[in-house]
Amino acid sequence: MLILAACSGGGSEPLDNRAADAGSGVAEVYGNDGSALPNGGADAEPGGVSPSINETEPNIVAPTPTPTPTPGAGGPELTQAQIEEQYSPAYDTCLATGDAAKGVTPAMAQCIADEIKVQDERLNAAYRSAMDKRDEAGKIALRDEERAWIKARDAECQGLAQGGSIDRIQIPSCVLDKTIRRRVKLQPMAG
Repeated sequence: MLILAACSGGGSEPLDNRAADAGSGVAEVYGNDGSALPNGGADAEPGGVSPSINETEPNIVAPTPTPTPTPGAGGPELTQAQIEEQYSPAYDTCLATGDAAKGVTPAMAQCIADEIKVQDERLNAAYRSAMDKRDEAGKIALRDEERAWIKARDAECQGLAQGGSIDRIQIPSCVLDKTIRRRVKLQPMAG
């Protein structure tokens, strides 16, 4: 990922990702390791600078994939695309309209928070149904598993913190996707 910090003077022209900084504060391009690329990235390999830098439309941060599965709940493993199929239509609409569509962090964060509520309700329904189908020992085991899963989810998602406004998107997106994964894993137990 490359990060471009620019003061373009508010013009509507796309930024040139090869711009050299001649002391004017026009552009500074950073590489994947976070270090500034010399000559504003003009000397970077052809594929070394993201073509999205030339886009005039804001980039919407997609929910963060969660590669580490939670063991023990049964059910299928999901790809990120399969997780995204589980999002409510309201979530997709929310991210595609208003300030969220413009990449405004608070608006995007609100869309994610609203979707977490929807998915948490779905997870709770699957959990209650799975609990109803268990004897006392099974209920205790499932309760303990769920508590461990919550702690692991929260720790893993908090571990993504980088500092700054991206955390308002990245951490809740992780919680959202892990909640969907857990619900899908619990559903076979719920019947």
